[in-house]
Amino acid sequence: MERQSHGSFLPLSHMSVLFNFLFSMLTSSLLLNNPLIGGGLYLLGRTVTVYARWLHPLHYHQQSKFRKRLGMVILLVVFVCALLLSTALPVKIDSTVFWLIVTIAFLGTLRPLITQRVVERLTAKGTRPFKAFVRLIFVQLAMLVLPFSLIFLTVLPPESWMLSVGYLIGSAWETMECWRLRYDRTEPDPGDAKDLEGLRSVHAWNTYSRLLFVMTAAIQATLIMAYTFISCTAGEMLICIGIAVVGTSAAYALTGALMRLLGARRRDPTNMLFLGIALWIAGLVTFSDNILKQSLLYAYLSLALSMMGIGMCVRVLNYMEHTMRNVVAFSLGRLPAQALGRSLHFQADFASLTGQLIALLGIALFCFFNQNSFPHTLYDLAKGIRPLMLVPALLLVLAALVCALLFPMTKQHMQKLDRYMSLEHEGEENPALRAQLEDVVIRRSLKHYGVKLIMLVMRPFFYHRIRGQENVPNDPDRALVFVCNHGEIYGPIVTNLYVPFSFRPWVISEMMDVKAIAKRCAEGTFTLWHWMPAKWRMPIARAVAPFMAWIMRSVDAIPVYYQEPAKLRHTFRESVAAMEAGDNILLFPENSDDTPDHHYKLSGVSHFFTGFTMLAPMYYRKTGKRTIFVPIYADRKKRVLTFGRPTEYDPDNDANNERDRLCAYLRGEMLKIAGGEA
Repeated sequence: MERQSHGSFLPLSHMSVLFNFLFSMLTSSLLLNNPLIGGGLYLLGRTVTVYARWLHPLHYHQQSKFRKRLGMVILLVVFVCALLLSTALPVKIDSTVFWLIVTIAFLGTLRPLITQRVVERLTAKGTRPFKAFVRLIFVQLAMLVLPFSLIFLTVLPPESWMLSVGYLIGSAWETMECWRLRYDRTEPDPGDAKDLEGLRSVHAWNTYSRLLFVMTAAIQATLIMAYTFISCTAGEMLICIGIAVVGTSAAYALTGALMRLLGARRRDPTNMLFLGIALWIAGLVTFSDNILKQSLLYAYLSLALSMMGIGMCVRVLNYMEHTMRNVVAFSLGRLPAQALGRSLHFQADFASLTGQLIALLGIALFCFFNQNSFPHTLYDLAKGIRPLMLVPALLLVLAALVCALLFPMTKQHMQKLDRYMSLEHEGEENPALRAQLEDVVIRRSLKHYGVKLIMLVMRPFFYHRIRGQENVPNDPDRALVFVCNHGEIYGPIVTNLYVPFSFRPWVISEMMDVKAIAKRCAEGTFTLWHWMPAKWRMPIARAVAPFMAWIMRSVDAIPVYYQEPAKLRHTFRESVAAMEAGDNILLFPENSDDTPDHHYKLSGVSHFFTGFTMLAPMYYRKTGKRTIFVPIYADRKKRVLTFGRPTEYDPDNDANNERDRLCAYLRGEMLKIAGGEA
């Protein structure tokens, strides 16, 4: 499932910021016995430098009025935080210790900017990796002179050596990160800015941008909170650094293993995103609870759970980045790679700035209200850090969940977009696939996660084993038509819950209309429920009809107008267009008039309507491809869903003979399975 591209600007890549934050806190703890002062000063410097880069003429004039006004709000918050931190300082401003902490915090914000600029210049010049590495070492050594001089002149051993080692580790980590995230900042094509402006009308891009922004801010706020807790409880500097590095790396590695496991099972990446957010939220909630219970071990485990959730979310976003580049190329007709890289880089910086600003405000307020009573034990920390301190991070995570719910593309859409871009690269066209992708990618189209949740809840009540899955051909270039027995509402329910392949179901048109649904349920399905009084049938049917109509829309059903021949043509046209776009079809061809009471058989298979076979010649005329029909039998008694052996449409056979052959074969296979199960 790994598809992270070179030059990704996604959230967890800015780990050096968190390391510098931790180092500033540890320095402050060592010199002032208050880690939050150093952390707050570092975030203050980081916010100012990022915002100063944002105010650069090349960027500022390109910003909207909203972002310019937002910048003024940021400056105001920074000014307030600076005042709060200054009132909480335990030493005077003319103190040597104070200026040492300020210098280290300032260098921590300035050093990555210098390193990044050097890396960009070396990349733009095409410098060989070895020569670039040597130059980077000289630059880093030059930047070590001032901090090392201040440390050894101000701090006595062994603390001075500990600070020096911590500074060296941060410098090395930062250099590797800047090199890994390098990209060429050469001037882009003048038309790129106009193209990126056009992306604002692309729904999939807008929802992804919001998701990326909110999740980056949430990650920054959460990890800063976690590192603050580590620095307050771990004590020794090397222990703090070890816990932070090992904890973050281990959580990220574990999530990678879990993602590979889930990816091997072909899970939808957006579903994995929800799993990551759920772990994230669970970790934050249990962390708050364990702080109040003064359980240090379980508090660390809670942070590990949150980090695992964060790692999973970042890996999914990295996977989705490839898809979003395809979205840009699909929507604009080309990929403005450099302009897109600038846009993603700026957005990641701005989102990080937002998360860090929220964390800075929280730290400044905490320092202001705890000036003379900074907590140094877990008991004091439990008294000082209330669950409300976690509210900003938790609200950002919940906002990320909402953004994820609004993201319109499923795994199937991502695969179809890959397929379309491959066809376009080869000079081929697929108008049906493009039209379907435009409905999802460009226009406002929402996924219905409500119906997924309902299916998740219903699955235990309709548990079925799957058999014969190996009979289903793995041919992405041809559409499959799944043919299943009805069994009243039983067949449609279990196939939607358990068929492990994507499809669009055929549904009688009456089941898309609220009034028709109520009448059909009251006079049909509910009559089989003998426990239900007759006078209850219609009121209950009217109550559930809107819900059932919503479900039909949510599963992207194709309406079948079997009693209206003129409209029936629309059913076949929509179905063939879906098959051209790569969708499979699921249908239930049994004729209920075949039974005396005009109900579907609850076991066995009734005779078929034969009209559905017209899909095959229509699809063949449009694409030159032969439709594959796959029989399915849903056994209600044994709770088994069985795939039979498929059959392929033969265009060389006489049309009527082929129709009869297909129906006889499919029904015969289903009866054979039913007899075998019996």
